[in-house]
Amino acid sequence: MKLTERLRRAADLVPRCHAIADIGTDHAYLPLALLEEGRIEKAIACDIHKGPLERAALHIKDRDKEKEVELRLGGGLAPIRTGEVEGVVIAGMGGLMMMDILEADFDKAQALQWLVLQPQNHTAELKRYLSTHHFIIEKEELALEGHNLYEMMLVSPGRMDPVSLLEGEIGVTSAYRKHPLFPEHIRRLIRKRDFLIHGVAEDTDNERNRQKREAALEEKKRLEALL
Repeated sequence: MKLTERLRRAADLVPRCHAIADIGTDHAYLPLALLEEGRIEKAIACDIHKGPLERAALHIKDRDKEKEVELRLGGGLAPIRTGEVEGVVIAGMGGLMMMDILEADFDKAQALQWLVLQPQNHTAELKRYLSTHHFIIEKEELALEGHNLYEMMLVSPGRMDPVSLLEGEIGVTSAYRKHPLFPEHIRRLIRKRDFLIHGVAEDTDNERNRQKREAALEEKKRLEALL
């Protein structure tokens, strides 16, 4: 099963284990790839919509994995029971939605050994949430697919120091800074600051905009120091 670069990197973060749940599975590509690689033995593929599960069923049947993959209809962690999987993969949705999913079934999430999260946006907010809600960010990964740079992480229950939004944007693990794509990640963050800086006149009378511009200038200096 060939995965896109984004899903390949997310799959590589999954620890070897007996069973996982793929939340928002869509085509079930990721659990099928892990099964074929011998990384897992069982998978629960969950989606809130029937259409993706129907597509997943076709792929599962085509790969003769109907005994290994169970399909369940439902949102977030609701379809799985505490203790029946070691970990979950949540990929391809926004970071704020991931926070809602974890909050809705917090005890269930805390009972997992690990979580692989690949947010499409609001990554810094997600990392800050994790750091203040008894999760540890163990590993961070980047994937370049077309013009899009995707961030993902391996998380486990535990305690870590709270991170700021800027720290969440940059990345919180030391190994992340050695990633081949890290300089591109930082350059994209700098471009975001440049957009804000150039969008606000230096002599603006709007106090709120002035403070935003000054903060962007300061953050740009911190980011440039990482290159």
